[in-house]
Amino acid sequence: MALSISYPSTGNTTWRSRILAAAFALLMLGICTQSNTFPSAYHPDEPSKARQIITGEYNFHHPMLMIAATRLLMTVAGTNEETEAVTVAGRWVSALFTSGAVYFLVLLASIVAGPMAAFAAGALLVTNHELFELAHYFKEDPALLFGLSGFFLALTLFDRVPCLRRAFLLGAALGLAISGKYIGVVAAPFAVWMLWHHRRSPGFLKSSAFALLGLIAVLAAANLPILLHPRPFAAGFTREMEFVLEGHKGITRSVPHGVYGAVFREATNPAIWVLLGMYAVVFFARRREVALSEWMLAAFPLAFAILLSFSPKTHHRYFLPATAILLTLAAFGAAAFPRWRWNGRPILSSTWAGLFSLAFIVAALYVQAPRFTAYCEGFSHEGRAALADYLGTHVPQGTVIVQDKRVNLQALGVPYKLRGKLFAADEGTIDALRAQGVRYVAVAEGDYGRFFLTDHTATADGAADYTRRRAFYERLFSEGELLFDCPAGTLQYLQPHLTLYRLPDH
Repeated sequence: MALSISYPSTGNTTWRSRILAAAFALLMLGICTQSNTFPSAYHPDEPSKARQIITGEYNFHHPMLMIAATRLLMTVAGTNEETEAVTVAGRWVSALFTSGAVYFLVLLASIVAGPMAAFAAGALLVTNHELFELAHYFKEDPALLFGLSGFFLALTLFDRVPCLRRAFLLGAALGLAISGKYIGVVAAPFAVWMLWHHRRSPGFLKSSAFALLGLIAVLAAANLPILLHPRPFAAGFTREMEFVLEGHKGITRSVPHGVYGAVFREATNPAIWVLLGMYAVVFFARRREVALSEWMLAAFPLAFAILLSFSPKTHHRYFLPATAILLTLAAFGAAAFPRWRWNGRPILSSTWAGLFSLAFIVAALYVQAPRFTAYCEGFSHEGRAALADYLGTHVPQGTVIVQDKRVNLQALGVPYKLRGKLFAADEGTIDALRAQGVRYVAVAEGDYGRFFLTDHTATADGAADYTRRRAFYERLFSEGELLFDCPAGTLQYLQPHLTLYRLPDH
């Protein structure tokens, strides 16, 4: 006697699966374009993205897919080349990329694990707070998600039917992943391995040539400015690699580290962990019949997390592709786990199996809903208004206020003389500010907090700045009078933790 589990797989896309995927993608687009007009200054990177498009001078810190897509959308929509309008257009592109990723992953779930898995994947992806949040920012992470999602769909299609057309699509999808962010090149070994795996059908050299043609076509179309400006590209790429390998803003940390274990827990929830455990059972029971593409899909989140752990530059947004794929794998588990077979006979009827799957999915959505709702509400208000209200009541107009970059009081148009670039500490020492008549300093934990993290240290080149900045904040907190404290809200950019201090007269 033997226990086995099978997927109710369709084995390919159908018109029903394409309609379902399109429905979830449109729902995602509608959700992610709500409340996306907050000031660009709230995000530390968005204004520079807008400037690149307005001026045509690119820094090449990232590949060009996001910039090129934003420029295309602006042309189609007739968008004004002003910072705020360009930023909102870029946020629309992020939402479109996220929606496209949902489309790809729902189709992938349908192919691998059937219609119930496709429904579960769509529902879990659309209501995930991390995907929802990052789709609201003019950043490259949704472009990478789009490219990698399309890549794994193309990988699965080619694995099932290794024809030349699908080899071309595989290469094109790899081009999208690389054009989203440089780290998208991690998909290349998967593509090479898959092509070699099917080297006899229709032939390794011929299929590789078609895949290479697709890759080159997409890279050239999405990254033409890189080809036209090789020196600025080399400088921007080198700068980005230095940050990835050595640290950012003069601060580094030991590697490997476990940051992305915490990011995984934050991006998911116990119900998702149960579904992933169910998928692990399903995977183990089917291990001898699991296709190479599914092995690659299942291995990617862990491999990606390990790769990220070797970079001292960290952020929860870097984990986005792994989060999306883990949610898709959880959907596989929800759909297949009730389909136990004993000696080839199903233990549950198809009706009861479907009800069990639906119950698992509803439970996961129920647990996920409060966090998603909190993020939806988070984009409907911002926390700086409370600080602005306090200033309007207690601080005379025209007063000089030194601020950290993330405080961004200028975005509210307050009637004060605002000073500060990246850190308030860069405007001078406490004594120097006091001698200049400055009495008010507003700081953001998102900026100064990095100097007080026990697992962060200064880089060799940044040791002097690190020591000077930390000393400034230590003295500000010990000698300054705390006037106002605005606690952090749900969203780090719209509701940062802000505090206002008054410097003593002597």
